[in-house]
Amino acid sequence: MNYNHRQFRTIAGRLAESFASEEGERILRLVTQLSGSPNNATPETEQPKPGKLAGTLAKLRVGTWEAVNEANGRSFVRVATGEAGHLWANVQKIPAKGPGRRVVLVGESVARGMLFDPQFNPALALQRIMNAACGPGKIDVVDLARSDLTQARLHKLIGEALHLEPDALVVFAGNNWSVLPNASDEQFLDMMSALREAGSWRAVKESCESFLASSARQTLCLLEEIVHQQGVPVVFVLPEFNLGDWRTDCDSPPLLSSKETQVWIHTRSEAEQLLKGNDWEKAKALGERLMELDQGTTAAGPNILAEVSQKRGDREAARTFLQMARDASVCWPFSQTPRCFSVIQQTIREGAAAHGIHLVDLPHEFTAHLGGEAADRRLFLDYCHLTLEGIRLTTAITAETVLPLLKLPAKSRKELAEVDLKVGNNVNAGAHFLAAVHSGNWGQGIELLRYQVRKALECDRGIARMMQLFLEIHIRRVPTSLCRSYDQLFEFQNMAAITGFYNDSLRDKFLNTRLITAISEGLDEVGIPTQALVKDLLIKEHGLKGKAVNLVHNLYSIESFARSLVDLRPGFFKATARNTTFPLVCDKPESLSFALTTKVPAVSSDQTIALRVNGSHVADIPATDRWTSATFSTPAGLVHPGLNQVELDWPMPVWSVEKQRERTAECFETGEVVEITPMFGLIHSFRVWTNAGHHLANASTE
Repeated sequence: MNYNHRQFRTIAGRLAESFASEEGERILRLVTQLSGSPNNATPETEQPKPGKLAGTLAKLRVGTWEAVNEANGRSFVRVATGEAGHLWANVQKIPAKGPGRRVVLVGESVARGMLFDPQFNPALALQRIMNAACGPGKIDVVDLARSDLTQARLHKLIGEALHLEPDALVVFAGNNWSVLPNASDEQFLDMMSALREAGSWRAVKESCESFLASSARQTLCLLEEIVHQQGVPVVFVLPEFNLGDWRTDCDSPPLLSSKETQVWIHTRSEAEQLLKGNDWEKAKALGERLMELDQGTTAAGPNILAEVSQKRGDREAARTFLQMARDASVCWPFSQTPRCFSVIQQTIREGAAAHGIHLVDLPHEFTAHLGGEAADRRLFLDYCHLTLEGIRLTTAITAETVLPLLKLPAKSRKELAEVDLKVGNNVNAGAHFLAAVHSGNWGQGIELLRYQVRKALECDRGIARMMQLFLEIHIRRVPTSLCRSYDQLFEFQNMAAITGFYNDSLRDKFLNTRLITAISEGLDEVGIPTQALVKDLLIKEHGLKGKAVNLVHNLYSIESFARSLVDLRPGFFKATARNTTFPLVCDKPESLSFALTTKVPAVSSDQTIALRVNGSHVADIPATDRWTSATFSTPAGLVHPGLNQVELDWPMPVWSVEKQRERTAECFETGEVVEITPMFGLIHSFRVWTNAGHHLANASTE
């Protein structure tokens, strides 16, 4: 802890005032902050104390491989480290360096080849390209890419990689360098000081970008030492993001007044309606209004302006707005997909040459390859993981850069990109299907899911069997390990699918209706009847027959991994949007009964919660700021067999933005990350049963 920090005296003063109150827990957190307790250290920064290893001989390791001295030199063999095996390359031994040149690839999941790996990955592609360019045995590519690699672990791994005696080091990273929610104590203090001074979350965004620029410069300095002190040339592969297809969004803006939030929500809704029709030019002013309201802290405005620019045919403007949409999430403390923010890209781009580092600038290269268009599904499987074409282009440019550094004959990227990477159609199909599942789990639109499903079936129709198994695993209400379909999945010998589909925690399992629809439609299109079978299985597993269903169960209340929540306590459902939608599976058209226990914070006495079933209005429920239960019924005919939709429209609460900002600042300063967007309603339970089963009204629910 820096006791000279500008916020230290402020915290100390607030602590003194708090001693007169009953805020014991917050006082304890503040005391912890002032004392700089070592309990706040994270595994990434914790250092062993002197003497900790006394009496033991530390083993030399590189990632998950441990050194072994052999007759021909020092090799490294894989050992158990407690990490999941699929995070690293499926390589049991890194042999001692031979007479050829050695290239070591270090990076994150995009370098790991996620969704292709272990059947195929960038290291294998680079090896095959090098073999074609120089002949087998001339260059040895060592794969040190690891999924979920943080920046701190990247620095450690780069140091370890030197034990492999590389002739060139390739670093493919930058997607996992976010600040929030795991900022340091001093970073939290700086951010909250900026928030108090500016009164806007925009100041937090600027602080986060400043921290990222600084950390990127640290990485450059580390690599410069390797270049100059070790004499090892370094190539940095700068990642790009799927700007064209991946949508970044949040339900509402952070830390605005209730009036501004209401205007923001209405403006976005109006703009989205205009984009669906022929009046899309009118949406431009609304997109600009959104950015004025939230000051660039959400992706809503840039997304609208990007779509307007695309309709105008202005590729450069569209790409700029899509980059702004991606970058808006730099200051969000909740779940989001990894990405390389513009501030990281620009810092690396501007500083690489000065630090003696050779740069493969994928944002520039991909844009040029696509004729000025934003990078999209042609090069990306999901948000950052590459298609076969994306891997081919990336490794060809990397090889073109590396070959002269190894004093080997130069080859053009065009020539190198023509090398047969030996990827089977079944492997490519599996990657595209896994992309559909992964994208669906992150809440992407059904059009993208349909594309990936169709692409997978085009590559290899045999993937249909895996799709059918996945549907059964996904729809069943039992843990994955108890599904016979999961055992049958092993026939594909696809470790990416085996690990990606596994989920034995029913708390984390949810019914992804968009994904189910996209897969079943895709199979029907190629002549494999699926939709009717899926409907029957849904009714069997989730239908109301003989039981009441609680719609706030995770199976029905979670739409994706991207649901913007920091508070993950399971006590009640938290509505982060004005409209909340639940899937409801019915056996047949019949009347239903509902029992809703809810409360709405800071609501006025005359406001109501509207309930709709399949778009039809059913009831208006009085909204109160205390837990209140209400029951109501629907007539027969509103629902149909299979999937139905239940919606709640929440009233607009009123809050003090000044109090909200102060509470947010206090919590962040004490290491407690809290919600920064409004909470429109809370639900304790939302039970549904058929009127024929009226005896279930007070029964336990699922």
